Amino acid sequence: MKRVLIDQERLRHPYCGLAYYCRTLEQGMRELSDPDIQYAYYGPKKAGYSDTLRWHRWHKRINPTTWGFDLLHVTHQLERYFPHRWGVPRVVTLHDLNYLYEDLSEKKRTKIQRLVEENLSKADAIVCISEFVQKDLEAHRDSLGVKPTTSIHTVHNGVFLPDEARLAALPTEGILPDKPYLLALGVLFDKKQQHLLIEMLPHLPEDLHLVLVYSEAKPEYKAQIDEAIRRTGTAHRIHFYEAVSHEVKDTLLYHCTALVHPSKAEGFGLPVVEAMALGKPLFLRPMTSLPEIGGDVAYYFDSTEPEDMARLVQRGLEECTAAPERIAQIKARAQLFSCRKMAEGYSAVYRE
Repeated sequence: MKRVLIDQERLRHPYCGLAYYCRTLEQGMRELSDPDIQYAYYGPKKAGYSDTLRWHRWHKRINPTTWGFDLLHVTHQLERYFPHRWGVPRVVTLHDLNYLYEDLSEKKRTKIQRLVEENLSKADAIVCISEFVQKDLEAHRDSLGVKPTTSIHTVHNGVFLPDEARLAALPTEGILPDKPYLLALGVLFDKKQQHLLIEMLPHLPEDLHLVLVYSEAKPEYKAQIDEAIRRTGTAHRIHFYEAVSHEVKDTLLYHCTALVHPSKAEGFGLPVVEAMALGKPLFLRPMTSLPEIGGDVAYYFDSTEPEDMARLVQRGLEECTAAPERIAQIKARAQLFSCRKMAEGYSAVYRE
């Protein structure tokens, strides 16, 4: 039997997108239960599991060893804990190359580039989380030091498909706004473009509010959002939720009117699939990976003029209300992105 070590160090930060990815990958692998592969997980100790190689803070200086394993899966391109080859084949998951396009200082861009090169140049196989990311990697393959022999694959991320009865039973008191609301999930960074939603809000009915859920914010971008709120006079219609529990996030998602996701840089877009699984209307930018994930069940902001965005949202909400079968179509597309399907994709890469 082959032994595979899967990196889950990001579980130390439970509210970030990479932690969610780690949890869904592990759930999918446990569901798949491949008889020819034994899995172990590197990360914080988990109660009830003996198959965890425990993370320690000194591992950045004294790196963990892959001794006794036949394959290492590094689950993101910025990993720092496995810098050495140790003679073990290595799979690396690439989530995005957004740093190439973001407005960063040269010092920060160079630091990120060094880490990405360090991980990708050691990979025997690279798994991209979307076809968009794979095309981006292929375009920059040489500059990132990817070996000619390294195979490149696409395996879409998976989500926990919802138990709607459980979600309906979650408490709502003190959590939900007292008005219907649009929901935006994601860090408050410029690339997520939440400020566009603030500009759009005055052009929508007064009783439709906006909820922003985020795990992290860049001070300069949060200041830009605060200024937009002040200028548009929408403070009474906007609700911020920072680093909330999974239960609170799930409650907000279950009860929202629609997901609004105007991001201009996504490797995948997990919030899109989470909302899709609940049949929520989806309003996205037609950029990077989002058309690939949203497909023909989403609405796309072709214009970022506030009035145009508001008209699209109103039209989409009216159409979904008038045609309940559209909700069923949205839910059906979410089945393409289950934990199990993701695990099947990775299992095929591990076997290769």
